[in-house]
Amino acid sequence: MLESLLVSENIVHAGALLYLMAFLFRDQIILRSLIIAGDFVYILYFYFAPEVPLWGGIFWSTMFTIVNLVMIAIIVADQMHFRLDKSERQLFDLLQDLSPGQFRQLLKAGREELAASHIAITREGAPLEELYFVLDQPMIIEKKGHRALAASDTFVGEIAFLLDQPATATVTLQPGTAYFVWNSTALKSLMQAKPGLGNALSIAMNKKLAQKIAVGSLPNDMPRELSEI
Repeated sequence: MLESLLVSENIVHAGALLYLMAFLFRDQIILRSLIIAGDFVYILYFYFAPEVPLWGGIFWSTMFTIVNLVMIAIIVADQMHFRLDKSERQLFDLLQDLSPGQFRQLLKAGREELAASHIAITREGAPLEELYFVLDQPMIIEKKGHRALAASDTFVGEIAFLLDQPATATVTLQPGTAYFVWNSTALKSLMQAKPGLGNALSIAMNKKLAQKIAVGSLPNDMPRELSEI
C-alpha cells in the first residue's frame, strides 16, 4: 500500500515537473509538447492511482491534449515554407519580420502588378488610398520641384498609410517594374483583426522607412528631402 502511494505521488510530481518545465520555454511547440507530456502523465495517474478511474480528470486532460496537438499543427503549418512565384519569393525575403502564415495573409489581401509603361502610383499632396511595395526597377521620385531616382525593394506610401495623410511625393514606376498593391482601408482592417500580422507589418514598414532615411542607403545624387517618401 505504501509503495503504491509513493508511486502515485511520484507520478503527480512528474506531471507537475513537466508543466513547470513547459513554462520555462517561449517556443510554443516545445511549451505545448511538454504540457501534452504532463497531461499524459496525469491521465495515467487518474486511471491507475485511484481504485476507480477518475473519468472526469481523464476526459479533460484528453481535451487539453487534443487542443494542444491542434495548436502545434497550426503553428507548424504557419512556419512551413510554401510555393511562391519569383516576385512573391522576393517580397517574402524582403519582409523578414513576417512569418510564412502572416505573409500568406498579406498576399491574399493584395495583388501583384507589372508596369507596362511609366505609371505614377502616388502624386505629391494627393490623397493616397493604397499602399505599395515596389520591386526591381529604380523609381522616379518628384518632390518640391526636385526629380531623382530612388532604389526599389521598398514600400511606397507607408507614411501616408501610417499617418493618414496625403502622399509626400510623386512616385513614377518604369516599364517592367513589378509591384504589389493593397487597399489601405482593407489592409488596416486586416491588421486590426490580426494583431500579430499588424505588429510584424508595422515593424517591416518602419525598418524600410529607416533604411530610406539612412544616408548610406541613398544614391549620392539624391536630394536629402527625397529620402522621406
